[in-house]
Amino acid sequence: MAEWSKVDFHQFIKEFGIDFILDKAPRILYSKKDKEKEDYNSLIAFFFVASGLLIYISISIFTRIFYFSIVAFSIVIVAAIAVESILIFYYIKSNVYIKPIECWFEIYKSADYYCFSFYPIFSGKSHPNKARDLIFKLYQEEVLKSTIDITQIELYLKLNKQKLEDWGGFFFHYGEGKIFNEENIHDNPWKFFPYQKSFNENYLAVANWEHQYEWKNDLALDYDKLNNCAPWIIKVWDKFSLKPLTDEFKDNNLQGRYIEFIPKLKPWEGNLETQQYENKYRNIESEVIDKAIEKIVGSDYEVKKLRDIEDDIFKFKAYFRDFNLES
Repeated sequence: MAEWSKVDFHQFIKEFGIDFILDKAPRILYSKKDKEKEDYNSLIAFFFVASGLLIYISISIFTRIFYFSIVAFSIVIVAAIAVESILIFYYIKSNVYIKPIECWFEIYKSADYYCFSFYPIFSGKSHPNKARDLIFKLYQEEVLKSTIDITQIELYLKLNKQKLEDWGGFFFHYGEGKIFNEENIHDNPWKFFPYQKSFNENYLAVANWEHQYEWKNDLALDYDKLNNCAPWIIKVWDKFSLKPLTDEFKDNNLQGRYIEFIPKLKPWEGNLETQQYENKYRNIESEVIDKAIEKIVGSDYEVKKLRDIEDDIFKFKAYFRDFNLES
């Protein structure tokens, strides 16, 4: 019975060279509108404090002939500047673009069939629902211990030392047909596309906030998404950002990520386009958040805005801390 076995990266490089992998790594088209939720409360507070400080200075100037204390004036100015610095720091810290930062990869083989599993890594992920986004951030902090978002694209090829055959294609979680910030985007299954689909600079594009993918040509047909999410930026990997993924690293750092690393398709069983894959973990993070909300605020309470959970932040942190200990 045929099965996949992992290929040693160094051995593959000796046979085919590093440029082969660099050339096959999918170029990613991503939106600069994909951002973390900005802390507008800090920005608003910044302007309130600034306004109050200006009013205080104006009053001090007009009343200086009756009463003026340089000590009190200095204390107020220093305190206001300190508060302003903290507020603007938190706003700038929250005003962060989400982008692909590196790409891990693994190579699997069965006879002359190869699967290149690419894992484009994004700096984060931002849920459109602000309250759920904050809960997800607490889950990342307490359970995953990292804010990165790991995605997966598989490339199937048939090759040997003598010949690179024109066969195979890409397989990934297909996100075409959904607007970028729609909450419920889990329905589309993984889909296979012949390798020729990537010709003529038809890059893979980020389809939504959860970092599923569609093709640039498909994106061009959706004018609203193409326009509303502009500018779009092309991420090309190099030998510094494209990194082999080792089993040791997976064991030590990727527990709880619910990623199925083994290739999903079986070329020896026939046409790849007719084979299907449903990720049984595709809704796991959403289910974890749902259970946390049900446990802490109740199943009948609709959570949409930050004020809906602002009194329960520490309860969520404690819940996920216990969740981590039980995992």
